[in-house]
Amino acid sequence: MNRLMVVGGGGFGHEVMAWAADCHAAGTLPPLSGYLDDVERGALGGRLQRIGSVADYSPQAGDELLIAVGAPRTKRQIVDLLRSRGARFAKLIHPSAIIGSNCQHDEGVIICPLAMNTANTHMASFSTLLSFSGLGHDARLGAFSIVSSHVDIMGHATVGEGVFIGSGARVMPGVKVGDDARIGANVVVQRNVSAGLTLFAAPAKSLKMPSSDK
Repeated sequence: MNRLMVVGGGGFGHEVMAWAADCHAAGTLPPLSGYLDDVERGALGGRLQRIGSVADYSPQAGDELLIAVGAPRTKRQIVDLLRSRGARFAKLIHPSAIIGSNCQHDEGVIICPLAMNTANTHMASFSTLLSFSGLGHDARLGAFSIVSSHVDIMGHATVGEGVFIGSGARVMPGVKVGDDARIGANVVVQRNVSAGLTLFAAPAKSLKMPSSDK
C-alpha cells in the first residue's frame, strides 16, 4: 500500500498537512496516511494520526515522505538518516503557487500557497519557499534552505545551502548568500554574504508614550 507521510508534527507540520490536502484535491498528491515525529503530539488537525517516530521508522515499498522541518540543519540530519534507510521523498507544490517557465524543482522541495517562481529558477533538494515569497528570474535557492514568508529573492540572486531567511527580507539582484548564513527579518541584502554569517536589522525600540493632556 502506498503511503504519503509528513515528517514533523510541529507548527510547520500542521501547515504542510493542510497544503498536502489541497494538493490531493487538485490531483497532484495522494492522500496523507499520517505523520512521523519523535514526540507524541496526538492527531494533527484533529485527524492526522502519528504513525511512529523518525528514529524507529523503517521505509516500506511505496512510502513517500514530506519533510516539514523548519530548521535547515535539523532537516538535513533527518533527511540523511532517512535516506540511509532507503526512504523516498515527495515534493509539494501548492496549486495556488505561481510557477513560470523553465523552473526546476528538485527532490523534497516545498512551495507554499501563493509563492512564486518567475522564470528560469532552480530550487535545490529540500529547499522551502513559504507563502507570499518569490524567486526572481534566474535565481537559485540551495539545498535545505528555508525562505520565510514575504521574502523577495531577486533576479540572478544565489542563495547557498542550509540558509535561513526571515520574513520580509530582500535579497537584491545578483547578490550571493553563502552556505549556512542566517538572514534576519526585514534585512535588505545588498552585498554578497559570507558563508555562516548572520545578519539582522535594527530591532524595534520602545518609545516614551506621550503624556495625556490635562
